[in-house]
Amino acid sequence: MILLLVEAALVAGLGTWMVVAVADNWRHPRMNEEAVAMVVRLDLMAQEYPEDYRLIAHRRIDDPVSIRRLFHAMRAAETLAAVALFAGAILLVLAAGGAVPAPLATGTAIVASAFFTLIWGGFIIGGNYFAYWYCHQWAQSNHFMLMFWGFFVLIVLMI
Repeated sequence: MILLLVEAALVAGLGTWMVVAVADNWRHPRMNEEAVAMVVRLDLMAQEYPEDYRLIAHRRIDDPVSIRRLFHAMRAAETLAAVALFAGAILLVLAAGGAVPAPLATGTAIVASAFFTLIWGGFIIGGNYFAYWYCHQWAQSNHFMLMFWGFFVLIVLMI
C-alpha cells in the first residue's frame, strides 16, 4: 500500500509539472509558440553562427501555419500527458485503498510516465535536428532534465 502511494506521489509530481506548463501554453500560447518558431526557423543560429547555419539552412521551417500546427501538436501531446498522469496517480491511490486492481493502476501510470518521458525525448531529438544546442542550451538542458525525471519515475514504477 505504501509503495502505491509513493508511486502516486511521483506520478502526480510529473502531472503537476505538466499541468503548469500546459496551462501556460493554453493561456499564453504566443510565449512558447514564438520560442518554438525561433528554434525551427533557426533564427539565433543564423545570427550567431552564420557559417554553420548555411550548412543546415535547408531544415528551416518558415511557414507560420506549419509552425502553429507544430505548436498545437506539441500542446495537445502535453495536455494528453497531463490528463494521463493524473489518471494514473488517482488510480494508484485507489489501488492503495483496494478499490481498483494494482496492475491496472501501475500499468496506467507506466504508460502515462512513458508518454511524459517520450515527449521530452522527442523535443531533444527534434531540437537536435534544428541544432538547438547551438543557441538554446537552456531548452536542451531543461528537456534532458525532464526526460530523466520521467525515466526515474518509470524505474520506480517498474521495480
